[in-house]
Amino acid sequence: MLDLAQPKDAHIEQRLRSELIIWLSTVRPDGRPHLVPVWFLWDGATFLIFSQPKDLKLRNLRHNPDVVLALETRDQGNEVVLIEGKAALLDDPTLKITMPTYAEKYDALMKSMGWTAEWMATRYTEPVRITPTRFISWGHE
Repeated sequence: MLDLAQPKDAHIEQRLRSELIIWLSTVRPDGRPHLVPVWFLWDGATFLIFSQPKDLKLRNLRHNPDVVLALETRDQGNEVVLIEGKAALLDDPTLKITMPTYAEKYDALMKSMGWTAEWMATRYTEPVRITPTRFISWGHE
């Protein structure tokens, strides 16, 4: 979906690989939105997040897999990246926070919080894969 030959898309790709936080919006069964910041991995095609088993976002995704992701805005709100997508709850024991790419990305942040990947892996046990269906952006040329 991103055409990395296009400067704007290449910039979005760079941000998706380097940003630590992305905002995840899910839909409650009554139709109200639920918005939370999450840690994530972008592999060039999909997002991987981990959740605690009883989190509201998982209950929402069981009801409705439609999501919107949003990066923090830059340049006083003039650099916006939104991603519409479909989420899938995964049952894959190989996907854990201790995966090298995930643990490496968040190592400094975990250390600053007094956490380890192993400690987080016992709490954030539910992997979710989000497949983008549409990228929306403005402000960066």
